[in-house]
This record gives sequence, structure tokens and C-alpha cells, in this order.
Amino acid sequence: MNALKLTVLAFLSSFGSAFSPAPNPKPLDESESIRFSRTGRKGMIVADDEQSAELGAQVLRKGGNAIDAAVATAFGMAVTRPHFASLGGGGFLVFCPSPKSNRNGSCSVVDFREMAPSAATRDMYLKEGKAIANLSRNGALASGVPGVTAGLLYALEKFGTKNRKELLANPIRWAKNGITVSTHTETAANRRWSNMNEAAKKIFGCGHAVEGPCRSGELLKQADLARVMQAISDHGASGFYKGSWAQKMVSEIRKEKGILTQQDFETYTPKERSPVRGFYKGYEVVTMPPPSSGGTVLLQMLAFMERADSSGQMKAGFGSVASIHAQLHAMTLAFADRAQHMGDPDFHPVPVNQLLATNYLNDRWKSFDSTKANLNVSSGSPAPEPTHTTHFSAMDASGNAVAVTLTVNDYFGSGFVPSGTGVVMNNQMDDFSAQPGVPNLFGLVGAEANAITPGKRPLSSMSPTIVRDMDGNNRIVLGAAGGPKIITSVFQTLVNRLQFDMPLADAVAAPRIHHQWKPLIVRVENNGLSIETREKLTTMGYAIESDGGLGVVHSLERFASGRIVGVPDPRGEGSAVAE
Repeated sequence: MNALKLTVLAFLSSFGSAFSPAPNPKPLDESESIRFSRTGRKGMIVADDEQSAELGAQVLRKGGNAIDAAVATAFGMAVTRPHFASLGGGGFLVFCPSPKSNRNGSCSVVDFREMAPSAATRDMYLKEGKAIANLSRNGALASGVPGVTAGLLYALEKFGTKNRKELLANPIRWAKNGITVSTHTETAANRRWSNMNEAAKKIFGCGHAVEGPCRSGELLKQADLARVMQAISDHGASGFYKGSWAQKMVSEIRKEKGILTQQDFETYTPKERSPVRGFYKGYEVVTMPPPSSGGTVLLQMLAFMERADSSGQMKAGFGSVASIHAQLHAMTLAFADRAQHMGDPDFHPVPVNQLLATNYLNDRWKSFDSTKANLNVSSGSPAPEPTHTTHFSAMDASGNAVAVTLTVNDYFGSGFVPSGTGVVMNNQMDDFSAQPGVPNLFGLVGAEANAITPGKRPLSSMSPTIVRDMDGNNRIVLGAAGGPKIITSVFQTLVNRLQFDMPLADAVAAPRIHHQWKPLIVRVENNGLSIETREKLTTMGYAIESDGGLGVVHSLERFASGRIVGVPDPRGEGSAVAE
């Protein structure tokens, strides 16, 4: 038995049978559906933007590793998808090296989530005791300190092999010479146009801002952004967080009543954290720890599915009333816990181990009634101890894997661009609990654990995830966009793949459902359920509403033969590019 297996078994013993792998997990079937997918045998990038994915693949072809490719892809998307991948945002990165590497397969997380400004206060978005949504969603006051640049460069310096100048050269050129506006960018700009400041409209109006935003197919030039990126290329993170560009951003933000300071920029640092891990159908699931709720909530839901499976609830298969009912109850329980217990672990003790403990999960699952809905659950009491996002997945020829999720929260974040910088600023402050029990942009409620505090990172649903076999080989890399639907989208993709044995492409494309405890409504993709199934669920007590696409998952899978399948979600405009 190798060292990794011994480490895994020691880890498992601390949780008991809830996370014990199956003695003989079923091998992942290589008879993969070809829908929406692309195959290769060396490396793969699956992202929302083909141009940036191709850039990452080029890095792999030139000998770069998965981290190098991921960093290049991310900086590329800061130019090609400014509505959700801007340098003014933040994100999370999960990195699992191949067990053949000199890191012995130990996974790492880089947290470059935005942070609350030093001048932030608990009640800064309240007026007369009531939360004012516009204050935390639009304009200069809505932004936290951005983390994208710091996080990407931290990952590159620690785990990568390439020079930042090499990786930034093409994104700088794209910003300067122009990129073709995508349909998604046009749609996003139209939705946020009325909330954008004049500097943003000047850039994303493509010369006709009076008429509205850039149209799909037009050339978008971002000269100011090119200069900021050149400073990053020349000076590293200091080019963004210190010196003239940081001063320019702070000056423009404060002119419009924002509270970010030069010191906020200069003192921002990403954090390397340990991932949270669990097991599902005999495979290890490595995912995001707090301040993301995504990983813990995902592992809770998968653990509940193991319990549902052992009681026969999942035997009827995909799309059955019984399996849908079990998944909905798992979502209800996990999101209730999310609301009560999740926050930034640097400011609030998040009881992750207790939330994933065997006895706790067993007690929670006792609330499941196979005959009817039970939506009126509360959060549990363990022993003391954003929709407009983008995800991409990367793997190199050696099997090193990277899952990255980036966001500015809403489309075009706060709608605010500091004049002369080209940087779209986030509205991530809306992810804090401005007032306990008051829903945010995505309808999520929170408690004091996620209250606004200077220097704190807001709670997130981002769930970059890597699935490994018991030999430590990276097998599946995935994540999603879609606010709280991120978690349920990743969850259902894994259930479809590992429980129902669907090929990955089918697991991603299959119709989705979503429930987040509050509001007491189940979202179902349009035409996602038969009339008969919908009627049965309604009879059981579920209030069901139709919705558009629930999340966008970009994923890849590597088989034992070495073949890699890249699967962009057909709900988006993404692409898979092989090395």
C-alpha cells in the first residue's frame, strides 16, 4: 500500500464510515458520449472562452504545467470576458498534482477572495435599520479589495514553471489591439448598462455608448487595461496593488464615495489553505474550504446521497421521483447549515469537521421522509469546534489538475470602472450578510458568521473540485458558475456521473433542479421534468417553478488509459481545447 493510500485511510478514520470509500469502487467507464466534448491524450483546458482556452493549451504545448496554463487562461479571460473574469474580482483555485510529482499528490487551495475594506462597518448598507440592496450592488461602495492578480501570481510563483511576462504577453496584446465581443458579453452588458458608470460605458460601448453597449462581433479595445496588465507583467503583483495604478484606482473609487484605500490594496494577500475532502462512490472529492461554503455543502449533500442510496432511494435511477426527492432534501439540509454556520474562518470558527461528522450527518438525514417533502427544517447544531461567475478546468500531460473559479459577483460586478484603468470592479460586498435573514442578490440568507467586518472575506458558493481515485490520480476536474446554483450543479454532475454511471458529457447536459432551503421553492430547468414527475413532486409538497439554465459546468475527465475528455456545458458558450 503506497504512502498516499495510508494517508487517505488515516484521514478517513477521523470521520468514520460516512466517508469510507467503497472497497471496490466501480471503474469509470470509458464509453464516453461525444456530445459537447473533445478528447485528447496530453492536456486539456475547458473554459467559457475558446480564445483563452487555446492560450492555455499553447502554454501546455510549450512545456508548461497545468498551473501555467490556468494562469494564462485566467489573464486571457480578464480581457475576453470582462463581465465575470475581471482583474477587479476574486476567486479560488484548487491544485492537485499528479502522484508522480515530487509533491506526493498533496493538494492545495489558493484563496484570492475579495476582502472588506478597512473602513467597512457592520451596518454600512443599512438605512433606518433596513438593508438597502442598491448600496451593496451598484457603484464604488459595493467593492471589496480585488484578489485576482495576487492569487494568480501566487499560484504561478509557487506551483508554476513559466515566467509571468510570457503568460501575460498575449492578453496584453489582445487588450490593446481588441477582441471580438461575445454574445454573452453583449447580453451581460445589456442587463447591467443602466448601472454602469460613464467610464465603463465608454469602454463597453464600443464607440456608440449613447445607443447602448458593444454588439456581438464588434471589436472591443481596452487600452487602459492593457497598460495595467503591462505593469503587472513588469512588476508582478506590485504593479497592480502598489504605485501609480493602485493610486489611480483608489482615487477614482473615493471620488464616487467608495471607501477602499491605498493601504487596503497594499496589504491584500492571498491565502493558501488546505482543501476539504470526502469520499463518494469510492472516489476522493477534493474541494474548497471556507470562506467558500461550496465544498462543505457539496460534501454534505454527497454524504446524504450515500445514505439515500443505502436505503434504496436511488435505485429507480436518474429522473425518478424517488431520486429527485432525496436530492432535494439533501439540498435543503445542507443549505440550512450554510446559512447558519458558514463564514470566513479567520473571523468566525466554522465547524467544518463537525458538519461532516458521521453522527451529525446521520441525525440530519433522519428528517428525510420518503413519502413527502420536509422543507421546514432548521440548521443543525454540530458540536462546537455568486450567478455571474466563470469556472475553468485544466490538466496537463503529467496528470496535474487545476480547478479555478473567478467572479466579480454580478455581471460587470458593481458596474464601476475607475476612470483610466479599464478594471471592472466587483460588487462582492453584497455576499456579506448586510442584515441577518435578509436575502442577497441570489436570494441567500446568512447569519452573524457572515457579517461585514474589515479585512474579512465574504461567504461564497464557488466550488472548484477535483475527483481522485484511491491511487491519487486526478480523474475528474469540475466547477460551475451560477451563484448558489454552483453547488447544486457540481453536486448533480457528480451524482449523475458516479451514481447513475452517465458519461461525463451526459452528466453535465442532463436537466437540473435547485433548492437552497430559502425561499421554499424548487427551481427546475425548463422542460426538465415530465408532467407526471412534476405532478407527483407537487403532491408530495414541493412548490416548483421553471427556470432557465441552472448553472454552467465546465469539466474534464481523465481515464486510466490516459485519454482525456473535455466537456464544456452546452448551457454556456464555452469550449474544450486539447494540447
